[in-house]
Amino acid sequence: MGESKRKNPSDQGTHRNKSVQKTASRNKTYIGIIISLIVIAAMTALIVMNNKSEVEYPDLSKVQAGDIPEDFDVQNQPVLGDVNAPIQIVEFSDYKCPYCKIWTEEVFPRLKSEYIDTGKANFVYVDMAFLAPDSVMAALAGETLYQMNPEYFWTYHELMTEQQGDKHTEWATYSFITKLVEKEMPEVPLEQFKADLKSEKYIQNVKRDLDIADKQGVNGTPTIFVNGVKFEEPNFEDIKAFIDQNTK
Repeated sequence: MGESKRKNPSDQGTHRNKSVQKTASRNKTYIGIIISLIVIAAMTALIVMNNKSEVEYPDLSKVQAGDIPEDFDVQNQPVLGDVNAPIQIVEFSDYKCPYCKIWTEEVFPRLKSEYIDTGKANFVYVDMAFLAPDSVMAALAGETLYQMNPEYFWTYHELMTEQQGDKHTEWATYSFITKLVEKEMPEVPLEQFKADLKSEKYIQNVKRDLDIADKQGVNGTPTIFVNGVKFEEPNFEDIKAFIDQNTK
């Protein structure tokens, strides 16, 4: 006769304890997973909020700039050269326009050397922020710096032209611009600049410039006016010929 295998009462207690331990372990695992999911959800929400704030741009459609000047409103625009010079060159430009970059880097320096630096002409810059929402941010930053100090504007204008991003991407963001100014323009009171830019302190000026562009029949950038005559596809040769013909 063989011995039958009978359960020992103490063995049953051991099994029950193991079962309780497994249940507690599973509960801890579930709690850990839930906490991890909550943390991930919170981090995701924070990232979304940050990204949302990053892509919020000034909305010119909500801005009323008042009466539109009949002229280019030169007294409120950045100007290089002698304001009393016989030749006035006005540029309508958008910081995201690749052709504006070509104009600024290849055509403008020749005009500056031959006419502006010699006192024969002055140069007026007017924002036409129409290509994208971040065009408005770029223009507003330039306007803000101009109001702080006109010299700040021209440094900013050069930097933004040099570092122009792809036309089809949103690169002229608040973050990009403020970091650029912080790094490359240490002379600027940074906190004041950030506060004024964030509050859109000078947004009416940007809207007024766009209204002026509309009133002057400007359809694209860069558009150049030389003594009131429009050049929609400006090049050095045509502008030089016009200036020389009208200054004899």
